[in-house]
Amino acid sequence: MNRTVVALGMFDGVHMGHRALLRRAAEIARANGDTAVAFTYDNHPKELFSGTFSYLCTKEQREEQILSTGCDRMDSVPFDAAFASMTPEQFIDWLTARYAGGVSAIVAGYDYRFGAKAAGDTNLLATLCRDRGIALAVIDEVRIDGVTCSSTRVREAIREGDMEFAEHMLLRPYTLSGTVVHAKALGRRFDCPTANLDAGKQLLPKDGVYATELLFEGNRYDAVTNVGTNPTVGGRTRTVETHAIGESLDLYGKRVEVAFFRRLRDEKRFDSKDLLFAQIRKDAETAKKVCEKRKKSVYNSEPLC
Repeated sequence: MNRTVVALGMFDGVHMGHRALLRRAAEIARANGDTAVAFTYDNHPKELFSGTFSYLCTKEQREEQILSTGCDRMDSVPFDAAFASMTPEQFIDWLTARYAGGVSAIVAGYDYRFGAKAAGDTNLLATLCRDRGIALAVIDEVRIDGVTCSSTRVREAIREGDMEFAEHMLLRPYTLSGTVVHAKALGRRFDCPTANLDAGKQLLPKDGVYATELLFEGNRYDAVTNVGTNPTVGGRTRTVETHAIGESLDLYGKRVEVAFFRRLRDEKRFDSKDLLFAQIRKDAETAKKVCEKRKKSVYNSEPLC
């Protein structure tokens, strides 16, 4: 029976640093005929303690990205009070007993913490692995333009509306995934239908208008997206409304994704709905140019990963 190489981490967003760690686990597993497993949690530990958390991806997106690194599977469990109370030693013993055939190696990031009150670090992990005959690989930080690539830094970029730098760290556009829900349907009356996306617990970009791409049933549509409260129509709740440029799609109740390319402008209040939708049409023209330019750049460049 194959043994298991375990990659440890939350892997929210599966950014460049995560991918280096996951690829290393896959390499070690392949070299020894073992199975590479990314062990993670259904929910972020911070959500247990604070009651709320904004994610960089859905669980489905996270699994898809993890598998793209060469890992054989993702193993995800709820992070609950029982996990939070485990000592570092208890956690490692629980982990190694979880996989039939045993654990041959563990791969973790340089800043990995584990056990109750995050008492365990990579130094303690090295001791625990050595005592149990498990190999350990610790992955150094990955830096981009002098900045450490981390989920925290990706969040900062998204909150600032810097979608280009977020994409640089993620190696793909930041993408919201969710179901289209009913809204006021004002856009359809002005020949500019929009899809109101319920993004669940995912982190919303800074309020504003963005050049985006709408993904639905395998098709990709150039789009323009507004994130914000829609002050012109008296909105109060933050929403994500996307218009597929030149299309009139019936998306209510459907699952879609919206990939963010570039922030075009701040959200603002207009004196009338006519002025609002006239601006949206101008934004759509700008967004279309961004999307077209991006297609030429992407199609004529080497793959990012």
